[in-house]
Amino acid sequence: MVIRMKYKCLEKLGVNKENQKGGKVIRFMNKVLMAILLGIISLIVMEYSPKFKTFMHEEVLDKNISFAFLGNLYHKYFGEVLPEKKEDEVPVFNEKINYLEKEVYQDGYKLKVNNNYLVPTLVGGVIVFIGEKEDMGKVITIEGEDNSTITYGNIKNTDLKLYDFVNKGKFLGEVDNDTLYITILRNGEYQDIETYLS
Repeated sequence: MVIRMKYKCLEKLGVNKENQKGGKVIRFMNKVLMAILLGIISLIVMEYSPKFKTFMHEEVLDKNISFAFLGNLYHKYFGEVLPEKKEDEVPVFNEKINYLEKEVYQDGYKLKVNNNYLVPTLVGGVIVFIGEKEDMGKVITIEGEDNSTITYGNIKNTDLKLYDFVNKGKFLGEVDNDTLYITILRNGEYQDIETYLS
């Protein structure tokens, strides 16, 4: 009798685990179908409404799209694409930029930092460019959640890739010697770095 009760309890636990796995797949498929449905509805409305078609061309197709904004919007209404993060995860790297000297350089700043300084991000956002620039070495450009575009120059040893999402204060890379270049552009104007360090 006791063995049968234990077996039934284990059976119920196994069924519940299977239902949870199936539930995640169903939620993911619902999100995909909802995104497809919204796309189809937009195309149909564009076909029959000249005003909406003009709006879509002017506001969506002809302008640069903020990947960070769209990512935040998606997370707000649809949640994570991948399974949710565990609650007990502790951030390993959450820093602010500390520098020894600062001078204006081109449209941004040239910061003197310690050798091989570990660079944190000033804002969270999507990486929109990784490459070489003549006067700044290897650069990483992040389109921020606050509609800023921040370029970090003279970076090495990074594991990040194009279109990765990074949170504020997370590890971006290592400075190649003791010079870090930063340019901050927001709403068409170059910003003072101090507003992002506080």
